[in-house]
Amino acid sequence: MTDDLDVAARAFAAADDFERQASELRAELRRLRAAGRATPSWAQRVDARAGFSSAAPRIAVEAAFLIAAAVFVGVAGFGAVTVVAVMAAAWLVVCGVEWLAHRERRKAELLPEEPEPVADDREFLEALRPGAPARSRSSVAG
Repeated sequence: MTDDLDVAARAFAAADDFERQASELRAELRRLRAAGRATPSWAQRVDARAGFSSAAPRIAVEAAFLIAAAVFVGVAGFGAVTVVAVMAAAWLVVCGVEWLAHRERRKAELLPEEPEPVADDREFLEALRPGAPARSRSSVAG
């Protein structure tokens, strides 16, 4: 019975401490609003879409794959060694996918920009032939 009272007393003390901290935070927020700053400098607003990466769907699929692998080996009742081996293999698959994605991203960054296409190579070559009438590049591209 005294243990229950001790637990209840500690819970009430924790609730009182929480209420005191919440009151301090409310007072700080009021001071900031009065000073014209609704948000403190360490909590500047960030556009949620600005941080959204194009890799997020891939990472979500990878996480779902790892979770599915863990659930499968857990439900199937395999031994600990098999669980570790399957999860290690799943992790290696995810690492391989990430490596390929990184490689493709680097390849796209390193590719030079494509040159301006010529509308028709035959017309361009005919314009370069000696004795051909002089034509501007815009008339060649047509």
